[in-house]
Amino acid sequence: MRKQDLTKMFFRKSKSPFIRKDEWFDNLSEREIKKLFEDIDVPDYNTVEIIGVQILETDSINFKNAHGQIVNKARGIGTDKENVRLLTDSIEHSGWDVRHVPPIVEESDSSLYDGYSRHESVSNVGKKTSPYLVVRRKPFYTIEDVIDEVGLGANNHSQSKRHDIRDFKKRFAAYIIRKEQEGVVITTSDGIKWFDSIPNSFSDSQVKDAVEDVFRVRKAKDTMESFTKKQAEKKGKTLLNLGPKDTVFAYAKRPSKDGRSHYKKRMIADILEYYSKKGRVPKIVGFTEKYSAEEVEEARKELLDEIEAVNNMFNQIYGALRVLNGGFKLVDFEGFLPQIIDEETDLIN
Repeated sequence: MRKQDLTKMFFRKSKSPFIRKDEWFDNLSEREIKKLFEDIDVPDYNTVEIIGVQILETDSINFKNAHGQIVNKARGIGTDKENVRLLTDSIEHSGWDVRHVPPIVEESDSSLYDGYSRHESVSNVGKKTSPYLVVRRKPFYTIEDVIDEVGLGANNHSQSKRHDIRDFKKRFAAYIIRKEQEGVVITTSDGIKWFDSIPNSFSDSQVKDAVEDVFRVRKAKDTMESFTKKQAEKKGKTLLNLGPKDTVFAYAKRPSKDGRSHYKKRMIADILEYYSKKGRVPKIVGFTEKYSAEEVEEARKELLDEIEAVNNMFNQIYGALRVLNGGFKLVDFEGFLPQIIDEETDLIN
């Protein structure tokens, strides 16, 4: 197909914002690429200078570490493979959506700042080139500063999987460490300003809670040994001098904004299931998360109070069983809701 025909194809009057696989960008001029992406909403970044959208070879983009692993520092849990799969399917069947900012790369070394899932998806559909927004890091800003602003802020739109609070908390924790190395002490107010400097969709209360949570976790790490549930259960076995076949359940006491103990239902279910199989209750140990040494005594007291409340509840159930001679029903099932259209209207027994 002649270049003139390609140009007409791309710029024909059409409502579709997608460039299909068979209409890819390879044969377009810089002017035509600029025209395609002229309506994208590029933020006014503080840390980088915008060079413009360019078509680059996907193999030239730096987005892996020395071990060949994809490293997306702006994401709390890395690149979401389900999001990659969905984007791959979208590009395969619909094409590239030119309404949104392309993946963002550094001019000097083609390091990827944003758009990991889209970059990977293009490779998955067999394309060797792709649009990228090329930027140049400004003097006096570090790469980490750019990742904070661009890597997080660029995900605040519909095409990318939106950032979540974990992404911001991860980067804010890293920001605190960097500033401490420079001799700067970061306060809660500084943290809120840091959040506000990056485009995000969080409410004021969410931002405040996130900042406080990062400080709480840091303080706890400085004064308390931390455990995963599995590590805590292993430690409990050792301290109780139990054998490898014995069972210990460990439950964490975490700060809760709504006052609810989210682990309690899990604890009750685990104990009931264990008792039904073994005929005895398991050993239980507790540990705290996100509490400092100064706060842990109160947290442990709250956990003991909650355990006592669970034990009292089961004592009441046991008492009811004795009084009713086994006629007590813990699950008093009344029936199924009517769901078959035009046939059912009452509870189904």
